[in-house]
Amino acid sequence: MTVAQQPFSVSLISSPLTSVPAIQSGVFAEWNGKWIFVGGRRDGLHNFQGGMGFQKYMRNDSIFVVDPVADVQWVAPLTSLPDYVREAISSSNAEFCQSDSMLYIVGGYGRCDSLLTNITFPTLTAVNLNSLINLVTNGYAVAPAIRQIQDSNIVIAGGHLEKIDSTYYLIFGHRFDGQYSKITGSSLFVQTYSNSIRKFNIHDDGISLSIANYTAVTDTDNFHRRDLNVSEQIFPNGDYGYTAFGGVFQKAASLPFLTPIDITSTSIFQNTTFNQNLNQYETALMPVYDSINNFMHTVFFGGMSLYTFDTVNNILVQDTLVPFVNTISKVSRDGAGNLTEYKLPVEMPSLSGTNARFIPDPANAIKHRSIIDLNSLSGNTRVGWIVNGIESDFPNIADLDPESMSRPSALAYEVWVDVTPDEVEDMPLTNTILGLNVYPNPTGHTAYIDFIMNESGKASVEVMDVAGKILKRYSFKGKRSETIHIPVSTSSFSEGLYTCIIKTEHGMKAARFIVR
Repeated sequence: MTVAQQPFSVSLISSPLTSVPAIQSGVFAEWNGKWIFVGGRRDGLHNFQGGMGFQKYMRNDSIFVVDPVADVQWVAPLTSLPDYVREAISSSNAEFCQSDSMLYIVGGYGRCDSLLTNITFPTLTAVNLNSLINLVTNGYAVAPAIRQIQDSNIVIAGGHLEKIDSTYYLIFGHRFDGQYSKITGSSLFVQTYSNSIRKFNIHDDGISLSIANYTAVTDTDNFHRRDLNVSEQIFPNGDYGYTAFGGVFQKAASLPFLTPIDITSTSIFQNTTFNQNLNQYETALMPVYDSINNFMHTVFFGGMSLYTFDTVNNILVQDTLVPFVNTISKVSRDGAGNLTEYKLPVEMPSLSGTNARFIPDPANAIKHRSIIDLNSLSGNTRVGWIVNGIESDFPNIADLDPESMSRPSALAYEVWVDVTPDEVEDMPLTNTILGLNVYPNPTGHTAYIDFIMNESGKASVEVMDVAGKILKRYSFKGKRSETIHIPVSTSSFSEGLYTCIIKTEHGMKAARFIVR
């Protein structure tokens, strides 16, 4: 039986706000109507050449306080802080969580001058937001609002710090020490994935700060993720928790993860029968809860994606370079726990959203930090804003000139939700084909096509050239959860770009590969 849900549509309009700083991959908090921005970077996509990425001259060494109603900005330098404290909170991709008026910042990657290199910081920083806002808006040094300790259990960047009840969850991420280089195994750096969800309590009496009751849940294959999306969720049984979506990179392939992982205070569950095909890299996201019909929606705004959706042929097309996209998608969970992904008809105004932030309007959020209460809305309502992040000129710029072809977004967008649309044009995506992988890519004499059937039935694989001519075709009957492995001889192929299309009775997916 199909369960009904409250229909809604999403739209974006340019915000008149001019006081939001142009930074990306930083820390954010909101308190008493003020927005606080800490750390991050003032450039776009980092340089991929050895020793050229994450230069310290482009880090954000200031704290910004913004009044979004008056559109006023205050800026405070971090020069009053000791060097190590300043370097840690100026870092990139730190994890953070706000608990009432306290903001806690963990880890982050950046320059440490005393070690003459870049490191992931082993730090927990506590920021008193009441004090900080008062100091910054009155032109005082920020040091009295900031305390910091070190702990070897929290040396993480690119993960998420969340809280359930009194327990903090440091979700995935990695430790990266040394100068960034695209070349895996380079002597310039050492990279170690967390492969874990780390749990602990933070003891803080306003003076003393410590971490206690530390434990970790480890999975070296499925938790091998960083730069992912983590969204607040209310699950069908009423439990509060989080779902981890996407993230990079799989151990066996340089591809994003597609299977989500649900996290509550009592369980961790990976949904292996569902693929999130769109928007897998960290981006602005908006959780929306329909309490009347027990539906939980998560809307993803732009970012980077392994797949794009060809609306002409109704097919998902894979790009293993994981390009910047303007796609807006939604993953919905019904009252029975079933997940469905939709491509929304609205798109980002540009190739933006990566490392951006959705800021909910407090008037429309329920008791948790960012979930929009769908049933409290009427008509077309502004529910929040999208700020910060990276804006790119082209989908794939990593091997070109990322420093001149991308930049931190200086724009803000208002997010509106309409609960009375005449028609909802969201495009549902099928999940009959899971985990598609074509390798090696580029290939020489043989390409291998691997995927998993999510439904039993007839299937076919077609390999075609750029003109659409079918060069190879394979037909078979597959079983549910069966892994299909097909070797394709490409020795007779000319050098160039080719496409393989997997078709089942319920859907299609495509992947491109290069023959050299």
